[in-house]
Amino acid sequence: MCQLLTRSLGIIILTIAFQSAMGQQSIDRTQLMEYLQNQQYESAISYLQPRVNENDIPQLSLLAYTYYLSGKTKDAVRKYEKVLQLDSNNVVAHQYLASIWMQMESPLPAILHYQAIIRLQPTNANAYKQLSFACFAAQQPDTGFLWLQKAYVLNPADPKVTARLGEEWIDRQHYTTADSILRSFLQSDSLQPQVIMTAVRSAWFMKDYKRCTTLGNQLMNMHNLSPNTFSFVSAAWYTLKQYQQCIAIYEYLRASNAQSENIMYYAAMAYTELKNYTASNDLLQLCIDLATSKSMDSYYSGKSANYEGLRQYKSAVAHLDTAYYLFHQPLHQYRIGRIYEVNLKNKQQATVYYKRFMKTGNPTDPKEADIYKYLRSYVEK
Repeated sequence: MCQLLTRSLGIIILTIAFQSAMGQQSIDRTQLMEYLQNQQYESAISYLQPRVNENDIPQLSLLAYTYYLSGKTKDAVRKYEKVLQLDSNNVVAHQYLASIWMQMESPLPAILHYQAIIRLQPTNANAYKQLSFACFAAQQPDTGFLWLQKAYVLNPADPKVTARLGEEWIDRQHYTTADSILRSFLQSDSLQPQVIMTAVRSAWFMKDYKRCTTLGNQLMNMHNLSPNTFSFVSAAWYTLKQYQQCIAIYEYLRASNAQSENIMYYAAMAYTELKNYTASNDLLQLCIDLATSKSMDSYYSGKSANYEGLRQYKSAVAHLDTAYYLFHQPLHQYRIGRIYEVNLKNKQQATVYYKRFMKTGNPTDPKEADIYKYLRSYVEK
């Protein structure tokens, strides 16, 4: 707020300096500055209103800006539009009108003002960035993407532009392009969290798991708490079979109450790999309690595997039964049959579940073809 006020006062001083001689006589700069420095905006407005010449652009802009500071956006819009009636090329009026419309979540009129600024200042990188974000907000992703690329060309050192452009390339599955611009930025400025977070995603999709975890460690050192980003880091640690690191990420985020369902799941699977089945089940139960999607299927399957590891086979079967009831995945029937066959030595029950799998499964699925071959011979014995 202090930086905004300082910047604002600088603009006002410049505005007053360019007022006409009549304006300088009618508006006491010292008095006005006192109101604005003390954030006495109502007093500033009351002071300005009778003194402003409606046909004087600097004075009218000053009143509009004071309305803007006071939060009276309708009055600010009305005065800035009056400025544009007097001077359609007034960049300041276009900028504030665009900002106001974006704050009011109305990107379409903001787009028109940003386009006007670009027409007047074709090398203004910030205007291209703002136009791009307005287009994204207006559900015009392709147009927004084009303007975003232009903003990047004009100023590749802008972290917001670089991060958003990286995200857009990732979403379009151009992982190499995304990784290239993100690496280039981080070579010159390695302290921008938003760029690092996007680089984590890029590294994951590039299958560069070591870089993914290195960037994750950097974010932890910066006390970043983005669950979405750390989901990729957790997955990378798990892929690298560094199971204790998966658990460490969960503990790090849990300390700030920032853990997510997905991170809990990777920590649970890490506990399974470390044969701490009870700790894994505790986390998987939390996942089940939080789950609102089909990811619950994986959680029930995970708990079943843990109970099997604990040799609690009835509980393992019960969780697979629940998973099948909820999500109707045929492989669950096979897995139950396998528990009966291998662990409980109950061929009759195993055959029942194997036959259910053979009726509901897909023999043309390459992942299930070998299972079908085995089951045919087993059932026919």
